[in-house]
Amino acid sequence: MGTGEHAIEVVGARTHNLDDLTVSVPKGRVVAFTGVSGSGKTSLLIDTIHAEAQLRYLEGISPFVRQFITPRDRPQVTRIEGLPPTLAVDQRTPARSPRSTLATVTGVGDYLGLAFARLPPLARDWDPTLGAVLKPVQFNPAMPEGCCAQCRGSGGRARSAEALLIIEPGRPLLDGASPWFAMARAPERATVQALARRFAADLGRPWREQPEEFRRAVLHGTGEQAVEIAYEATMKKSGTTVGVRDSRPWPGAIAEAERLYRGAAGPAVRATYEPFVRNEPCAACEGTGLGVVARTVRLGGRRLHELLDRPVEDVLGWAEGLAATLGPAQGEAAQAVLPALRARLRLLVRLGVGHVQLSRPAPTLSGGELQRARVAAQLSTDLSGVAFVLDEPSAGLHPADKARLGELIEELRGSGNTVLMIEHDPELISRADWVIDVGPGAGRGGGRLVAQGAPREIAAVPESLTGRYLAMPGGRVRRARRPVRADRMLSLTDVDVRTVRADRIDIPLGALTCLTGVSGSGKSTLLMDGVAGAVQARLDGTSAPGVGGVDWTGPLHWATVVDQEPIGRTPRSNPATYTKAFNLIRNLFAGTDAAARRGLTAGSFSFNSPGGRCEPCTGYGVRQVDMNFLPDVWVTCDVCDGRRFGPEVLAVTYQGLAIDEVLDLTIDEASELLDTPALRPVLTALRRTGLGYMRLGQSATVLSGGEAQRLKLAAALTKGARQPGLVVLDEPVTGLHPADVQVLVDAFDVLIAAGNTVVLAEHDLHLAAAADWLVDMGPGSGAAGGSVLHCGPPDVLRPDSGPTAGYLCGLLAGRGAPTASVDAV
Repeated sequence: MGTGEHAIEVVGARTHNLDDLTVSVPKGRVVAFTGVSGSGKTSLLIDTIHAEAQLRYLEGISPFVRQFITPRDRPQVTRIEGLPPTLAVDQRTPARSPRSTLATVTGVGDYLGLAFARLPPLARDWDPTLGAVLKPVQFNPAMPEGCCAQCRGSGGRARSAEALLIIEPGRPLLDGASPWFAMARAPERATVQALARRFAADLGRPWREQPEEFRRAVLHGTGEQAVEIAYEATMKKSGTTVGVRDSRPWPGAIAEAERLYRGAAGPAVRATYEPFVRNEPCAACEGTGLGVVARTVRLGGRRLHELLDRPVEDVLGWAEGLAATLGPAQGEAAQAVLPALRARLRLLVRLGVGHVQLSRPAPTLSGGELQRARVAAQLSTDLSGVAFVLDEPSAGLHPADKARLGELIEELRGSGNTVLMIEHDPELISRADWVIDVGPGAGRGGGRLVAQGAPREIAAVPESLTGRYLAMPGGRVRRARRPVRADRMLSLTDVDVRTVRADRIDIPLGALTCLTGVSGSGKSTLLMDGVAGAVQARLDGTSAPGVGGVDWTGPLHWATVVDQEPIGRTPRSNPATYTKAFNLIRNLFAGTDAAARRGLTAGSFSFNSPGGRCEPCTGYGVRQVDMNFLPDVWVTCDVCDGRRFGPEVLAVTYQGLAIDEVLDLTIDEASELLDTPALRPVLTALRRTGLGYMRLGQSATVLSGGEAQRLKLAAALTKGARQPGLVVLDEPVTGLHPADVQVLVDAFDVLIAAGNTVVLAEHDLHLAAAADWLVDMGPGSGAAGGSVLHCGPPDVLRPDSGPTAGYLCGLLAGRGAPTASVDAV
């Protein structure tokens, strides 16, 4: 293979775990980068090839402009030749702003704003009082010129109320009346008790019987009057209990609920407070967030907010018919904006996102929907000679959507582009022109070139795990189904949540249940708001919105949602701190004779607190250097040489290793060197979820969503070994190699063998075919979905029962595994 014109030559790549890797990547082809999770394929494609392309672009920008751009770290590579411009759709950039919507992510909002600004003023009946010349920013609620003057573009405000906080007024406040105060910490409970003394209220009596002054103070606060409280608090570092006295005004539970909801750090935290607030639309803009001009101007008979509140497929219909409503001058001007708008809308429909409203906040989109929105934004560009970098484009896609995605990727190649994609799905990999397989293992066991060539050539390489799955016909998940018992069921009745409607849904306890269906069919809603929400509400002694009844016959003592939210947002968070293994490790060091001679305690071996950490870098190991108009630079701390601890702490060893060296161990290595009764269950659980390659001290900021999810699953394994509960997962195998999927399925079976119940929503039908129980949702998306098409064992599924059933039945027919059955009581 040639260089420069025909290929990207990567020589000596050493980024992250890459082991001096050299590879030739053909241009003008669809190239799949494969390997097990953590093998180094992302380090090669995104952190080396794409990062270098971006840095070369930035080098052509003035230093003044560069200060406003956060550059990637320079990849560690000897040289890269023949590198074209790159455009990336990177999964690792989360969408957290509630003002980020499907319209803004895809660019459709910008094109609509341009159309509304340019076309209406050219009409013969245009009202000049609205302005002779309109600007696109007047149709953008995120801009001062386009937002409502009252709500500043938010469309309203989240408000709390007594009915949301006190749901059972016939019970005492701290004993069942309020789910809000059921979550209250010591200061809030002490405040309630102090208010009860002030207003002569008996906390043992029902809420509705309390004095009006007490109820008003609890809900609405005490104004400027301070409340004297006293309570005991446990210190996180030392574990000691101290008495606390405080005196300050109480803002009230309603104000607290609103404050905590607005300040929530992410979707998972925000979801905790969602039951206690309701969005109150802004009266001035009727909840649109738009200014007067944007609410008034019409185009094709519609106002902007009317289009944004409609599904993509409806807006496409409007755009397709718009030309017929325009005058001559408008039609001429429309040629500059309508083709691009229609192209984006058509692509979204083609990718299976046509059912989603344009105003839908990006944080509420599923991982697959957000991924396809980003793909649509990039693939809509009319470019050639570009390398499109796609990070797992098939993630979260239904099989029907994968076929359309494959066609789009081939169209990009046909336009003279190169498509470089990280991919795990054997069906999509088999459609690539070239495969670069990295591995053979993960972490330190990866980073090398295992094989490269056409998919059929990779399938013949014995050393390639990817090749084995490319050559494997039929089902990829090996699992013996468990018989389910009719006398051990979790039952939901009268379900009415968003689009999901069902009289009754049964889910077996002590089994693996998979919810399937096309994107937008309601499976995630049923999983999170139905199953997880209802069970948790029942355990808390409250009722779940949208679920009439929830009951179960069998052991179910706790419930947890194992999602892909980060385990921490600072470099101080890592697998050891998240799993509490670091506490046990610090105790091991504190128990050594060397630590006792130096007077060091377990707290001394923490990089989070003074006393043992390196103070010049405060335990980070790096220090920030202000470069004025250039971006700040992080350099290794010259005092501790990046080791994060002071010399006295580093002088203490356990099993011949200092504390920083233990944090640098992989979980597999730690399992051998730190095999103590206390640590063994934690490390075993981490290995069972396929994280043996991960370093104990690996920063949480570089973990993928899948890795964060598996860390949480490991915590559930530890908890489930003590007491049976419910583990809920939404698309858990997204971003996993088929070999890692098998590891995860084996971990599910460990949970189930201990009496736990696992329920997941999944597009991977190979996993669904191996489940003990199926709940298939559909038949369509959005308003066309929400119905239960099948609820029962997989082997009784009818091929004609829904759009997913045909694919599933094909897999089930060739699976050859034991079939499920419902044992009679």
